Order: sequence, then structure tokens, then C-alpha cells
Amino acid sequence: MVSVEGTTLGEVAIMKQSNVIKLFSIVLGLWLLFNPIGTQAETAKYETIKTEYQYAAKVACSLLLPHQDGTLAKGIYRTIINIHNPASKKITVAAKVALSTQMGSEPGPFNVTPFKGITLQPDGAVGVNCFDIAGYFCPINGVCVDFAFLEGFLVVKSPVPLDVVGVYTARPVEGEVQSIDVETVQSKRIHDIVKLGTTELPGRGEGKRVDYPPKGSAAYDGQKPKQMCGGIAGFPCPEGMKCVDDPSDDCDPAKGGADCAGICVK
Repeated sequence: MVSVEGTTLGEVAIMKQSNVIKLFSIVLGLWLLFNPIGTQAETAKYETIKTEYQYAAKVACSLLLPHQDGTLAKGIYRTIINIHNPASKKITVAAKVALSTQMGSEPGPFNVTPFKGITLQPDGAVGVNCFDIAGYFCPINGVCVDFAFLEGFLVVKSPVPLDVVGVYTARPVEGEVQSIDVETVQSKRIHDIVKLGTTELPGRGEGKRVDYPPKGSAAYDGQKPKQMCGGIAGFPCPEGMKCVDDPSDDCDPAKGGADCAGICVK
């Protein structure tokens, strides 16, 4: 084989191939450095928004049973939080639910939900009711929570000032509305960057179901809790049961009620 200054042509070819491989490795390393795979996946799954204002609206909701554990008077409690966008452009706000816990108790895995995005049109408004609030807890890490009673805050973060008003009604276990209160929620100026979780609803049958409080606690007063189904999240019933309208709530699908939650019956 012909040689060039003591090096064969075959050796020269091998050296060139080795240099090409080294160059390719350097280019690939630089590409991975500035385009990490994990960041691309996270960007595809999550959205972040900059917020300037925060609102914490009180919520108190009887869901599976009338409230009766002694912290509030026994009865049916309902909350709806109305959110209005006074701006002349469409915006996205972030909302999460923070449960109230007993003094001195350790935080549980479902005390604070991930943020979800709510889109508001110019001069548009949306109402967040008790069953929407319960839907923030399904699923969290593959688990859906069925609440006998839910008390805490709906926390809303927004890039612009909002009109946030809470409407609270209560009545005895049997009967019509007995009390109503309307409260305007004041804002706090808090600069934040919020990461929105996925807004996809769970598929039918997805998610392990747990009761909160656990069955047998004082919240049930010896009564068997209902199992909620349907609603905006489409909660399914166990095999052998079907979902029917809950006659004890104030949402009637026969009278135009949208996304009414029901109860499971055999």
C-alpha cells in the first residue's frame, strides 16, 4: 500500500474517520446541553403564567352528606365563586383549592391541589361551584377524593385585577334555602410565576377512590355516605350501580342544570 510520509493511506482514512466521530460527539453534546430532553417534555406538559394579584375565596360545601361533625351547624352548605374579567382582552387565571385542617394536624397529601387554568374572555365571567371545587381533587397522583364535606379556600391568581364574589347558601337537611350571604373578595398584590397542571379530565373508571373524612368518622354520624358520580368530571359508579340525579341538591338537569353531580344507586 502506498504510504504518505510514513503513514499508509489506510491509516490516514482511519484517522479522518476518528476525527469525524469526535466532531459529531462534540456537536451532539452541545445540542443536548442547550436542548435538554427533560425540559422539552416539561414544556409540552405544563404552561406557566405570570400573575400579579391573588384572591382567596372561602368555600364550604356539603357533598356526600349534610355537614354534621360539630364544626358547623348541621345542614346543607353550598358555595359558588363568581370570577369576572373586567379587562378588554382574554386572559388565563390560575386556581387551586386549599383545604382547612384542624389546628396542630399534619398536612395530608390532598390539602392543596395543583393549579388549573381558567380562560376568561373580555368582560367574561365564570362560576365555580362546589362540584367544580371537588373536581380539583380528581385525580391527584392517580387518586380521586370523595368528600362528605369540604371546607377551605379557592385561591385564584391573575395577571390583572378581577371581580371575585362568593355566594353562600345554607338550609336544614330538609327544606328550602334558609340563609344567603354575598361577599366581595379583596385582592392581595403578590408577584408570582405559576405552573399550571394538566387540565385533562380523568377517563371513566380512572383513579383510585378514597373517602374524606374516612368512613366511620364523626362526619357521618353513623350514616352511610352517598357516593358521588357524574358532574363535570364524569365520576363513574362501581360495577352493578348506576348514576342518578341527587334529589337533595339544588342542581336539576330537568330544569337546565348543567353538569349536575349525581349519586350511585343499585
